[in-house]
Amino acid sequence: MDTQGAPAGPQGARGLHERVLSSLGPAITAGEYPPGTILRTDELERRFDVSRTVIREAIRVLESMHLVASRRRVGVTVRPTEEWNVYDPQ
Repeated sequence: MDTQGAPAGPQGARGLHERVLSSLGPAITAGEYPPGTILRTDELERRFDVSRTVIREAIRVLESMHLVASRRRVGVTVRPTEEWNVYDPQ
């Protein structure tokens, strides 16, 4: 088991990154993080109480939906709404 009580291993990590996604994705689309907002991974780690790996996996999914763009030394930037993949089932 990990520190959040989820089973260790791939299934436990999957549950954690899905938990982050289910909170962060809707927050972005609802405008809680307007386009241009910089999200710092270290702050996200603390907010969701998860590892950097879990945050990176969640960010990869958000990038695939074109909700965010990740750049070294800048952070994760919320992209303009017209760039979002509105047809993504997630």
